[in-house]
Amino acid sequence: MPSILITSTDPSQHANYDRWLQRLESDIQLRYLTPGMDIGAEIAATDGLLLPGGGDPDPALYGRPELLHLCNVDAARDTLEFTAIREAVDRQLPVLGICRGMQVMNVALGGTLIADLPTSGFDAHHRTAGEDRVHAIRILPDTLLQSIGAVADSDVNSAHHQGIDLVAPRLAVSASCADGTVEALEWRQPSGKPFLLLVHWHPERLSADHPLADSIGHAFLNAIRTSHSTP
Repeated sequence: MPSILITSTDPSQHANYDRWLQRLESDIQLRYLTPGMDIGAEIAATDGLLLPGGGDPDPALYGRPELLHLCNVDAARDTLEFTAIREAVDRQLPVLGICRGMQVMNVALGGTLIADLPTSGFDAHHRTAGEDRVHAIRILPDTLLQSIGAVADSDVNSAHHQGIDLVAPRLAVSASCADGTVEALEWRQPSGKPFLLLVHWHPERLSADHPLADSIGHAFLNAIRTSHSTP
């Protein structure tokens, strides 16, 4: 049975991802990768990696320690995910990153972040009164994301206060919104590389018929099945 690892320091906070993927594919094993586990062994025994939402990456990781006061850092997640990302990339595993997952993957591959969008002159993207914001995004043509969603633009939910600043050298922007905030990343040169999609919105919280929700989950799961069947 194909398996997916979900990185977490508190699995109870990530039940939405579990329910979403199980709804899309019941014949899949979902396991949590938590601090203290043998990361290399766990990555070697799985078929894909999901980097979910959560706290902020430490700005020291992208050379801006003076921005710490703007961040809600999850240092344990940083340590866990930097190692998991390195192992997953080395093993050519499919990766899906959502919200923080997008940010930490960008940092791990050499990119940087905007520590706080509102105080940096961007529109507010974080939750308000406990509800996700909604805004429009534009999807670049001839990208993995465009092939998955089959749309050129869409409204998405939004619950992040950080953004992508410098894009990691191996990544490329595949969606953005009107204020210039990067909304999706994927491989710059995807040929010969495994599935990689990083999005700032939360597909697991969107309706099933949204063009950028279940379609993303199905694309990830299809890549997982291919990874599982490849020796």
